[in-house]
Amino acid sequence: MKSIVLGGMLAGMVLFVWGAVIHLLLPVGKMGMQELPHSTSISYALDLALDEPGLYVFPWMDAGENMSKKALADWEEAYRDGPVGMILYRPQGGEPMSSRLFAVQFATDLMAGLIVALLLSFTRLSFMGRLLFVTAVGLFSWITSSIPWWNWYGFPWEFVVGAGIYRVVGWFLAGLVLAALGPSPRKS
Repeated sequence: MKSIVLGGMLAGMVLFVWGAVIHLLLPVGKMGMQELPHSTSISYALDLALDEPGLYVFPWMDAGENMSKKALADWEEAYRDGPVGMILYRPQGGEPMSSRLFAVQFATDLMAGLIVALLLSFTRLSFMGRLLFVTAVGLFSWITSSIPWWNWYGFPWEFVVGAGIYRVVGWFLAGLVLAALGPSPRKS
């Protein structure tokens, strides 16, 4: 149990440091993102139109039980004609690098590291097997979250690739820690 907790915490710390490196020092953290042209005018229009924070999608489809065929056809036409998009909106600003943001990320990374260390403890893998297992967790998390963002919502492919580098390399690095701290494979 001690090696699970120690390995999980160290893996979480590695994930946290990797996250800082990729977002603050490498261009990978900005892949697929670009500056919003005319941001002052658009921000003003958003302030006039939106009161609540949220993720706003357009064109909107209210897919309730009572949606008529005409309403569905109108939405499909609006979607085909465009524009199509999402706006993540917070009317109130905030500290971009607050200690709360770092604390939540650190806790999330520690929890993830502990979960993967626990999962790894149920295996009988060699060092290389443990490393590949943990790296596969990163690949799995990327495939099941980022690829759907691209497929369903049109996230830029560069953004999705950047997310893949972040996840797969991060879990590979965490896997080096977990593989080194794991027990020797048990003999059957």
